[in-house]
Amino acid sequence: MSTDRRRFGLALAGVALSGVAISPVACVKKRQPLRVWAMGLEGEALSAIAGDFEAQNPAIPVRVQALPWSAAHEKLLTAFAADNLPDIIALGNTWVPEFAALGALEPLNGRLSRSGIEPARWFDGARRSVTLDGQVLGVPWYVDTRLLFYRKDLLRKAGFDMPAQTWAGWDAQLAALSGARRGGKYGLLMPFAEYEPLVAFCLQAREPILIDSDTRGGFRQLGIRAAFAYAASLYQKGYAARLTHSEVTDVYSSFARGDFAFVITGPWNLAEFVRRLPAGLQDQWGTAPLPGPKGAGISSAGGVSLCIPKASKSKDKAFRFIEYLCEPKQQADFYRTTSDLPADQSAWPLTGLMQDSRSRTFFDQLNRTRPPPQVPEWERIANEMVAALERVVRGITTLDAALKGLDEFAWTILAKRRAMLELKGVA
Repeated sequence: MSTDRRRFGLALAGVALSGVAISPVACVKKRQPLRVWAMGLEGEALSAIAGDFEAQNPAIPVRVQALPWSAAHEKLLTAFAADNLPDIIALGNTWVPEFAALGALEPLNGRLSRSGIEPARWFDGARRSVTLDGQVLGVPWYVDTRLLFYRKDLLRKAGFDMPAQTWAGWDAQLAALSGARRGGKYGLLMPFAEYEPLVAFCLQAREPILIDSDTRGGFRQLGIRAAFAYAASLYQKGYAARLTHSEVTDVYSSFARGDFAFVITGPWNLAEFVRRLPAGLQDQWGTAPLPGPKGAGISSAGGVSLCIPKASKSKDKAFRFIEYLCEPKQQADFYRTTSDLPADQSAWPLTGLMQDSRSRTFFDQLNRTRPPPQVPEWERIANEMVAALERVVRGITTLDAALKGLDEFAWTILAKRRAMLELKGVA
C-alpha cells in the first residue's frame, strides 16, 4: 500500500472512531446530475422546470443544456461518436429513426408499462413517430402539424363562408382569391424549399411515399403522382407565388396587407399572429384543416420526444424526470411558457386550447396526422421532393421525369437500408 493511501485509510479510521458517520458513496464520488439536452427556447424553459423537479426530488439533480436547432444535429452525432450523449435528449421526431438506426436509444416499453404515463392519451401520429419495430423509443413531449391559416374577411368577400375541405373546393376558392379578380394578388403563400405542405399532400394518398419496407421510392404510384400534380397546379394556375423562402421577408405584414389569403403553417404562429397582426384584424383570421382529395385531409405528424440513450448510466432517474415532464399539469404549464402543444390529449382541457376555435382546429388536425417515412434518410428525400417540385413548376422538367428521378434518388440513398434488411432477412 502506498504511503498516501495508507494515510488516507488511517484518517478514515480516525474519523470513524470519533463517531462521525461517513457515506461510502460520498467518499468515492460526488453525486452526478442528470444531463439533459434540449433545443431552442424549449431548452431554456426546461431549466426552470428542472429546478421545480429538484425541489421535489433532491436526490436527482438535473443539468439542462439548451442547444441551438442549427447546431443540434451535428452535436448529437458527435456526442454519440464520442460516447458522450447525455442521459436525456429531446429529439425531433424525424430524427428518432436516425438515432434508432445507430442503436443509440433505449427502448422504453417496459418502463412505460410500469409508469403513470398512458400512451393511449398520445396523439396517434406522435405515438407512431416514436414506435419502430414495436419498440417505443421516446415519450412524445410536444407536437406540431401544419394546417391552413386564412383571412376570414377575404374569403367572405369572395363569396365563401369557410375554407373548403376538398382539393376541388379549395381550387374554386383560390381561383376567386387570385390574379385579376384580386388585383394580381395570390390566394396562397407556399414558398419553395418548405417541404412540409408537399409531404402532407403526399401523406393523404392511399399509397405510402416509400415502399418495400421503406427501401424504395413510390413516387410514380397514382396517389403520390396526384399529390405532386395537385401541388404543382397551385403554382401553375397562379394561385401561389413562385417564391423561395428567402424572398418572403415578412409573412405577417404580407398577410395583414392581404397579399395572400391562405398560408400553410404550424402552431407557433397562433401566438405570433396575435402578437404581430393589427388589432383590427384579430377577428378576421382563422384556422382550418388541410383540404384533402375527398374531404378534410391528413397532415404530417411533427414534434419533439424525450429519449434516453442506451449509454446513460442513470436510466431509471432519467425516466423519472421524463414522467414528471409528461404529467398533464406539467404539459399544460409548459404550453403556457412556450406555446408548444401538449402531446398528451388529457392536458388540452387544462390549457384553454379547447375553448379557442383557432387552437381547437389543431387538436382536430392532430387527430388526422401520419408520420413521414421512418428512415434516417428522410430529410434528404423530403428536400429532394420539393426541389423536384420546383423544377416541374419552373418548366425545367416534366412531372413524370421528376418522379422517375425521385425514385432513382431514393433507390440510391436507401441502398444501405436495403442491404441491412437483406442481412436480417426482411427485404
